[in-house]
Amino acid sequence: MTCAHCGHPVSNEAYRYCVECGEPIEGLGDDAGYGDSGTEDYNAGGEADGSYEEAAPPASGLELASGMLILVLAPIRNVAEQFCAAIGGVLDDPRLRSRLPGESLTLLGLGLVGLALLLSLLPFVQGIGLVGSTVMLLGGALVGVNEWRLVTAPGTQEVRTAAAHSLPPALEDLPRETQHPGIARAYAALAFTHALLMMGFGLISVLWLLAAIVLGFDQGRRFFASEEYEGYLDAGTFHPNLDRWAVVGANVCTFALLLPWVRSNVPMSGLSGGEQPLATFTQFSLVLLAAFALRQWGLSTLHPIVPVIMAVWLTLWFFLMMSVYTVGPWIFLVGLLMVDAAIALRFLKPRQDRAGEGTPSEEPAPDVDYQG
Repeated sequence: MTCAHCGHPVSNEAYRYCVECGEPIEGLGDDAGYGDSGTEDYNAGGEADGSYEEAAPPASGLELASGMLILVLAPIRNVAEQFCAAIGGVLDDPRLRSRLPGESLTLLGLGLVGLALLLSLLPFVQGIGLVGSTVMLLGGALVGVNEWRLVTAPGTQEVRTAAAHSLPPALEDLPRETQHPGIARAYAALAFTHALLMMGFGLISVLWLLAAIVLGFDQGRRFFASEEYEGYLDAGTFHPNLDRWAVVGANVCTFALLLPWVRSNVPMSGLSGGEQPLATFTQFSLVLLAAFALRQWGLSTLHPIVPVIMAVWLTLWFFLMMSVYTVGPWIFLVGLLMVDAAIALRFLKPRQDRAGEGTPSEEPAPDVDYQG
């Protein structure tokens, strides 16, 4: 058989292309090749130049578990997105924003926090304690000053007679470190922490929940839209699968804090995990961990030592407060194992990657000269 383009003789009809000119041989369809002779087509799925594609390595156990986790969390994520959209539709309503000072939702949230702190002075209302109230009061004052400075800045919005008042000179001369946007975001996370620990049906619980929703919506929108990585971002340590496990673990631990941690004669009663000593620091760490893990680059935006400190604190607090006779600590242990494993694997995977890159590849065998 000869090539119709150059006339070069083709001795093997299994060739689809002429070895001389590279043109396809007429008379041989797409099904021609080694498959006609009953042998396997080793070039299946490859390119026309005869290159071969290596088979994909089998998925690891972590990848399989992460895939199952994505399927399980997909409905929850859809519900959460719909809930956030509904909240955004209410809070971004121009009729509401036009009635707020400087159209700021943060100032509205601070007002709700102040009302909750004021009601906690009543003897029959359970508050967050003297230390917690002092921190929220002082922190709220600083956040309010920074927010007022932001909403009255030139060019931010149209100047209104009610919102054009400048701050007193003493407040205008505050150190620059007190104006960092992370202060307001940490305050919103702390308000969310108190709302979770005071979950209930009373008026004070409703106020804390409303304050957390308003502050979390406004500051959270700025937090997730921010691209400030503070120099700690390393693409080699970004593992979205591990960040998902950290988020799930933090939510499991949060749910466990609402359950009994102290044994009681009545089933499913007794002091909850949120009523244990230093529970506020524990819940605050869980909120921060979940918030950073949900960002675009996950926990990679944090200094590497920060997640380690969080994991150590959560583990230490758990062993100090653990009780084998109640259900809360056992559920907390499940979430704690997820969080600790996700943080530990973040340090192990880069080492494995560097070890794989440092392994010398096998050199190809030299060609043997058969010429005599």
